[in-house]
Amino acid sequence: MSGYVKYKHDKLFKNLNKPLSCDGGKVLIERLINLFEVRNRVELSDLIGVTPATLSTWTTRGTTSHELLIRIHLLTGWPLEYLCFGIGDLSKIKGKTSAHFSEQVNEVSEPKLAYNRGVLQVYTIDNGHLAPYEKIEATSNLINHFLPKSHKDGVVLKQRDNLLFIDTTQTEANQGNYLFKVNENHQLGELKLLPDGHVYLLEGNERFQIDPTFTKVVGKVVSVLKKT
Repeated sequence: MSGYVKYKHDKLFKNLNKPLSCDGGKVLIERLINLFEVRNRVELSDLIGVTPATLSTWTTRGTTSHELLIRIHLLTGWPLEYLCFGIGDLSKIKGKTSAHFSEQVNEVSEPKLAYNRGVLQVYTIDNGHLAPYEKIEATSNLINHFLPKSHKDGVVLKQRDNLLFIDTTQTEANQGNYLFKVNENHQLGELKLLPDGHVYLLEGNERFQIDPTFTKVVGKVVSVLKKT
C-alpha cells in the first residue's frame, strides 16, 4: 500500500487539515510567566523579545504565537503539549532552579551514518553566561583533532569568527588561555601560574592575582579553528 493511499483513508490523519485550538492571550501569557519564573509582563516581554504592546495585543485578540512556542520548546525541552494546551508530561517542566539552560545537561543525538560523525553544541558568552548558539556536525576525526579527549568533556565557544575548543578536564591553571567563572560570570583570558604559587590573569602589561574563592576555571582552550 502506498503512503498516499494509507494516509488518505486514515480517519485520524484527516485531523491534519483542522486548525488546532491552542491556548492564547492571557492564558498563554500567564503560563509563560509561571514557567520562566518572572514577576510580570514587563520582565516576560523583555525575556522573550517582544514588546509589552505585543502582549497586550495577544490578550485582546487571544493570539497564540506558535513560532515562539516552537523556539521555546527547542531551547528548553518543555513539552509542546504543555506550552500549547497546558497538558502533557509535567515531569519535563523545569522546576525551581537557579541554573541556566546552558548549564544543564545538553544531550545531543549523534546521527546514524555510514561513517562516524558527531554533533557539537557551540556556545557564546552572553551577559556572563554560556548561551547556546548553534549545533554543528563534524567527522569524529575532526572532533578528536581539536578536542583530544572525549568531546563530552569539551566546550566549543564562538569568539567573533573563531571557534575555541575548550578541554573541561583541565581546571588547574598553568599557562594559556582559559574559560573561567568569576562569581558565576564566564570570561575568557590568559592565566599563568607564577613562581610565587599564585595564578594571575594577564592583560597586556598588567596582571591580576586570581582569588580561587571567587574564580573557578572551567577549562583550557586547547585548539582554535579560525575562519579564513
